[in-house]
Amino acid sequence: MASTYKRNGTYYAKFHDSSREPANKRFSLRTSKKAEARHRLTDLERAISDGDFDPWRHDPFETVFTSTSTEVTSPKSRLFTVAEVIDAFSKAKRQQGRAESTIRKYTDIWRLLKRQVGEDRDLDKLTPNQVREFIYDQSIKPATQKARYRHIRAILRWAGEGDVLSSVEQPRVGEKLPKAVRKKELDQICRAVITDYREKRKDRRCRPREIVWLVPAFRFSFFTGLRGSELGRLRWSHVNLEKRRLTIYEQKSGNQDTIPLVKPAEELLRQVGPEEGLDAFVFHSPGGDRWDRSAKRFREHVSRQFGKYRDEAGVHGLRHGFATRLAENGSSAVAIKRAMRHSSISTSMKYVHLANGRLQEELDGAFS
Repeated sequence: MASTYKRNGTYYAKFHDSSREPANKRFSLRTSKKAEARHRLTDLERAISDGDFDPWRHDPFETVFTSTSTEVTSPKSRLFTVAEVIDAFSKAKRQQGRAESTIRKYTDIWRLLKRQVGEDRDLDKLTPNQVREFIYDQSIKPATQKARYRHIRAILRWAGEGDVLSSVEQPRVGEKLPKAVRKKELDQICRAVITDYREKRKDRRCRPREIVWLVPAFRFSFFTGLRGSELGRLRWSHVNLEKRRLTIYEQKSGNQDTIPLVKPAEELLRQVGPEEGLDAFVFHSPGGDRWDRSAKRFREHVSRQFGKYRDEAGVHGLRHGFATRLAENGSSAVAIKRAMRHSSISTSMKYVHLANGRLQEELDGAFS
């Protein structure tokens, strides 16, 4: 499904596919004219149906519009030096309405290449080996290598010298496995909170329960896999302790859902108790508003606090910990997807891979 919308005088294309990650893909159509925007969207839809374009993988101005759009036609009749091409490229991108922050990424990477190959070198004398050596610099991370390839390719194609990269393979970056907090590490984080609270209370630098309310919030997040904003919107009226269920009225996807409460999560809620009534938020600081607040600000505050105590304990994320715990106890990717409310099962599979890797380590250790 595709559509256009206008922002700051420029039209953008929006593509939606619930089976992709992320589900929505947006990019500028680089025009302020509605008719031209519709025309370009039609060209993109035709290219998709022909199998020549994928909004999630391709730059439309490198694949679809390279020969049809006068705005992006490369100046093939002009010979650039390595130093000259980046100035001309940047000027062309500004005329197309590209953000300065985007242009800066190109210029920063090209500046490094200039230092390596020499700025007075004619662009058509640039060799694949020189570009390969720059891209595959062993002192940088694979993700940075891939970024260099992508930006260098765009500049060379624009200048009509894309053949330089014909024998240079694009760097491959493997999917990163999530870093997860485990049960004993959660205990370490909570102890760090309590220790900090006691020290501050001695000097009267905080009010009663001003910090320790984070402990049940952290534990509940670990036991349920709730996102920070979902935790911030959770009210007692959303909780059914008898049926051990809670309702999420606004997920990341915008849909409602009901999730089960495991025994530790249920027990934690019974300990906290709905003291202020069913309309009150479940988790809040002593001085915080019980009935009205920004879920975004709550998430940011709790995230900062968690980051602080997590760093002291040297561990990682709660939501990841929830999914990892499921995988390590034999849950399938389908069950993890349902529990985590992922939009794609490929995200859930990361946790299965992580658990399998941990199992391999333990087996190797047993026979070493």
